Amino acid sequence: MGYRKLTRPPDQAIFQLFRYVKVVLLELPDGHIQRALGKALTPDQRRTLQGLGMDESIDV
Repeated sequence: MGYRKLTRPPDQAIFQLFRYVKVVLLELPDGHIQRALGKALTPDQRRTLQGLGMDESIDV
């Protein structure tokens, strides 16, 4: 059986890549909650988002 190279990673690989991304919740003085990434994404994570048509500014 031959294997083929996928142009888009399977869902499981995407979930695994973002498994340890932390989202920090900040409560603002006016009571609103702001979400932010705990640290910058890795190059692989950024490349995956770009391949999905998204970027780091997605609503976390």
